Amino acid sequence: MHPRLTGSEGGTPTDDPGDRLVISSCSLPRDSLPAVLRAFAEVGYRRFELFTDWAASCVDPAADDPDALRALGDACGGMTFAALHLPRVLPGDRFAETLNTAIRAVRFAAAVGAEIVLLKAADIPTYVRAAGPVLDVAAPLGVTVVVQNHAGTALERPEDVRAVLEGAGDARLRPLLEVGHYHSAGVGWRAAVDALGDAIAYVHIKDQVGRQSVAFGAGEIDLPGLFVHLERDRGYRGMYCIEMEVADPENTVRYCRDAREYVLRNLISPDTGEKKGATL
Repeated sequence: MHPRLTGSEGGTPTDDPGDRLVISSCSLPRDSLPAVLRAFAEVGYRRFELFTDWAASCVDPAADDPDALRALGDACGGMTFAALHLPRVLPGDRFAETLNTAIRAVRFAAAVGAEIVLLKAADIPTYVRAAGPVLDVAAPLGVTVVVQNHAGTALERPEDVRAVLEGAGDARLRPLLEVGHYHSAGVGWRAAVDALGDAIAYVHIKDQVGRQSVAFGAGEIDLPGLFVHLERDRGYRGMYCIEMEVADPENTVRYCRDAREYVLRNLISPDTGEKKGATL
């Protein structure tokens, strides 16, 4: 019997599989937040993952009004906010300051309705040190804290993520399965799932050729197999965040539309083992 992966503690708002799909800020990093929300709402998305840096659509938890942000989502096709990347926590003399900034962002995430926050830190010891204070704020707000693997960072491989989880020693801290970045690091998704077990709370998906993001179904990653393994064999019921960082960014919105349809066609019911046949 495989352990069951149930996703974030907040759950999914409806039984509609489309509500389990999230689109990431990284897919249109140069566009403003209103433009990004409208573009993705027009091709069927209803849930969005927010950044706090890097992307032009990023938010500032210290300055932005959560009510205004939710109103913006409503005005831009009824978009809601599923997750937020926390500002990075730094070691040494910057630890207390940057930890407080991250904690403020947790409260902001809850206020905009996000179920998940992605904890970021400079190195594994800082992840471990920051986890407890962030969890103590997030848990009463109903927000799940996850750590994300990312090629070229301190958390590149499953053993790095496990080092954070074990170092923190708190079951409230959960891993994010970042399929594309494991592929870039030479780690298959099945090996990562086996290493992380039943703790996975959130899944980021890409298709890739080598390290290059491509249209879903055109790359080397067996995404249909991933859905079978997670949905049917493991009982995963959390969200999937679609990411698209292609070499031809002028086609990104079309690729994201097609990716949404691809995922909905290939999701597997954990109850019947059959494709869900969702309305596209």
